[in-house]
Amino acid sequence: MIREELLTQNIDKLFEEEGIIANIERYAINDGNGVRTTVFTKGCYLRCKWCSNPETQLFDPEMSFFPDKCIACKNCERLCPYRAIGDDLMADREICKECSTMEHPFACTDKCYANCRKITGEKMTVKEVYDIVKRDVPFYEASGGGVTLSGGEPMAQPQFTYALLRTLTERWINTGIETCGYADREDYAKVVPYLDTIFMDIKHIDSKKHRLWTGQGNEKVLENVKLVDKMAGIYGNKFFIRIPVIPGFNDRVEEIEKTARFVAAECKNITGMELLPYHKLGRGKYYSLGRTYPLEDLKAPSAEHMEELNGLLAKYNIPIYKF
Repeated sequence: MIREELLTQNIDKLFEEEGIIANIERYAINDGNGVRTTVFTKGCYLRCKWCSNPETQLFDPEMSFFPDKCIACKNCERLCPYRAIGDDLMADREICKECSTMEHPFACTDKCYANCRKITGEKMTVKEVYDIVKRDVPFYEASGGGVTLSGGEPMAQPQFTYALLRTLTERWINTGIETCGYADREDYAKVVPYLDTIFMDIKHIDSKKHRLWTGQGNEKVLENVKLVDKMAGIYGNKFFIRIPVIPGFNDRVEEIEKTARFVAAECKNITGMELLPYHKLGRGKYYSLGRTYPLEDLKAPSAEHMEELNGLLAKYNIPIYKF
């Protein structure tokens, strides 16, 4: 009943709200129940060293270059008015990072027939996003799926996220969000009523180590975890806490156990927890952006170690989930 009352307000102007979108992925199956469409927003306040979507960290549009796809047609070199493309077809990133603000942004991609140069980051209205995600409503209904907001960090664009979630909820499309927890408390309080499922990270229970590996402390994250848990008890959201298990950062038994103790003590309404083993699937994206991957020599935790860590959650009677 609470949710229905919130929907009585006029939502027509919500369609006009703009956000920066990195990608919209249809037929996703790992971001909640059923067949889903994942909307990746662009921009995040954290700089996690293991981030698998580095192209979504900055708010501005960026150009990625995949040299293995290049056919050396040199259209990019001819079209770039700022002479950022050299004879070797590599780009001067000091020029490229300002390109989105220039008169002819990313001209190098205009006639890249091999599609080896791509722009990530596009302004879209809520209506434009909705017109894409609504195509798959029959699949959502048949599978129990819906739309999940990810990133980047959706809560780094709170007005857009709120407007999109309200629009979807008003049309009875199942909604979810993947969030790092680092955003303003008031913004979480505003969007939780329009969410069916919430995935929130606790990357580390120690603030100093959290800051060292992500660029920010964890105080705001832990307070938001407690807030969302309390609100989940009111609105009936499915609430999952995720821990990315990163060797050398938070993979020791005592570190996971401290987090489990915090969750057991502070979270009375969570649906469960999920431990996500480190992987290198995003490594190539760093090179395509002209960056260095910071964890080149890091190896994924073993299946045996992940089983041991999951056993700690069971010790505290925390349900274990795997999507």
